[in-house]
Amino acid sequence: MRKKGKLTAAILVLVMALSVLFSGCEFTAPDMKISIDGKEFKLNCKVSEILDAGFELADIDHPSHVLASLPPLDARVVVQEPLFIYKNGKASHVGIYVYNKSVNQMALEECTVYAFDYDCGVYSQNANETNILKVTFNGIDFRFTDRASVLSKLEGQGFKFNATDKESFLKEGDAYSKSLVTATNLDGSSVTVYNDYTVQTGERTVNGFDVRLGIKYDTSGM
Repeated sequence: MRKKGKLTAAILVLVMALSVLFSGCEFTAPDMKISIDGKEFKLNCKVSEILDAGFELADIDHPSHVLASLPPLDARVVVQEPLFIYKNGKASHVGIYVYNKSVNQMALEECTVYAFDYDCGVYSQNANETNILKVTFNGIDFRFTDRASVLSKLEGQGFKFNATDKESFLKEGDAYSKSLVTATNLDGSSVTVYNDYTVQTGERTVNGFDVRLGIKYDTSGM
């Protein structure tokens, strides 16, 4: 399981918000749409778009931690820990990462989402979980799904994976094969696919994704 944390955890100074967009007229980055309970979102959306769609945010992936109010963010900071999306007590297991690219303090609702991270958990514990929201990326279900099928669908949409990393990621019955593989677009955005190894059966299935903008940080002044 990937580490989860609280909103109040460390933040870094934001110096350059985004990588420069590739301007070549022949290049179009693959679409990147996250669907949660039938509502679609894209990177660089505002937190308010998620709230206006009927969702709530929690600082830990548990319904008891849904936040009644959201704190403001200081100028030019990036939050390094996720806020988790809920609806009527149902978990999505999607964490959003936000930043304030303004030179002024800003209400968190008006801040920008630079990453969506989906972690549906450990197979043996969570495969039969039912009280959850449906989540897809570009129409693909990542919840304990066949690895080769997921990568093939992403490649069909234009994402490109390193051949060596892909080969290791798709190994059968190997507890030491790669647990993740990443495709990075020329515009700096990326999608990482995670899988989980079940010791009892030796099976590996996709169990999450991380989709993010290409943000650069400078910690030299910290």
